[in-house]
Amino acid sequence: MNETIMNEAIAMAKEHWKYLHSIPESAFEEHKTTAYIKEVCGRYPVEYIDLGMDTGAVYYLDAGRDETIALRADIDALLTEEGPQHLCGHDAHTSTMLGAVHYLCGAREELPYNVLFVFQPAEEGTRGAKAMLDHGLLDKAPQKPVRIFGIHNRPEIDCGDVVVHRGPLMSEKSTFRITYTGVPGHASLPHKCIDPIIAAASLVSGIQSVVSRNIDPFEPGICTVNSLTAGNPDIPAPMDAVVTGYIRSFDKETHRRMRERLVRLAESTAEAYECRCDTDVRHAVPALVNTDAMYDIALRAVESALGAEHAVDCRACLASEDFAVYGEYIPSFFYWVGSGTPGKKCAPWHDPDFCADPHYPETAVPVMCASALTR
Repeated sequence: MNETIMNEAIAMAKEHWKYLHSIPESAFEEHKTTAYIKEVCGRYPVEYIDLGMDTGAVYYLDAGRDETIALRADIDALLTEEGPQHLCGHDAHTSTMLGAVHYLCGAREELPYNVLFVFQPAEEGTRGAKAMLDHGLLDKAPQKPVRIFGIHNRPEIDCGDVVVHRGPLMSEKSTFRITYTGVPGHASLPHKCIDPIIAAASLVSGIQSVVSRNIDPFEPGICTVNSLTAGNPDIPAPMDAVVTGYIRSFDKETHRRMRERLVRLAESTAEAYECRCDTDVRHAVPALVNTDAMYDIALRAVESALGAEHAVDCRACLASEDFAVYGEYIPSFFYWVGSGTPGKKCAPWHDPDFCADPHYPETAVPVMCASALTR
């Protein structure tokens, strides 16, 4: 790669990062971020692809080639009680993509592919990729991409290294919301009430058996409760109790089994405690899987950009990523780019102390660019 242009791209990415970090915006509210992306990309010979969405942006670099590859960066911040905050590093990802726009436009003559730059909203909550596809991302692009690459920082990996993983990397996810409805009344007359809190509490306890007793212990799986909401101090026996949570796994059959057991457990618990039960289980995203063919391309890209010693591997994790949705339509590969400061314990994603190493773009920009340059 051209060292001069790459140094420019990295320096620009760092400047973009400073500004984007100062304007965190939550899912589908990334208006300032989108405006900034459009302002920056307007300086380059790339074509804006209008998907008719309020936030997010897509640009096309026509290098006169027969095939197109896509690069994706997420642009939203995490919504916290204090408001939106960049506690997952998406500002670094957006900045990396803007750096890649600079480099790849400057090196257009050497590109083996045309490039589609996808600045995706709403990765938090795993809704943005589907929204872009529903708005015609693959149909409105001048050419349908033959493959797509995405990156995400990983604070547990030292800055300078990149995880190139073969097979499942992140989990399939479903969400659930179970509502128990009882009969409210006075605490002194329990025999005239049906208390849904008892049913909900029993479910929270019983749900632990879904993983411990219903799935193969060699298959990773999570069935976890995020919240139990019911009543207030002045209503001892409320009308409703609501339990919400997630199901996560790498294996589709494991996921189906956990989902089936959750529904049956919820309904049988309602019957046992004489409540009505409404069970809403929704599939969110598939598992993110890096195929063998894509692994070979990605490994060569990282080796060419950084050297073979910086291509590392680690265990997959049961977090979820809506980048996986693209993989249902075109071949895809997802990197974890190290964002941890070597020798320092770094806070994980979504932690209030999360902070990516300031040298992160020096690794991420070359990897993203190399992905577009590698056949």
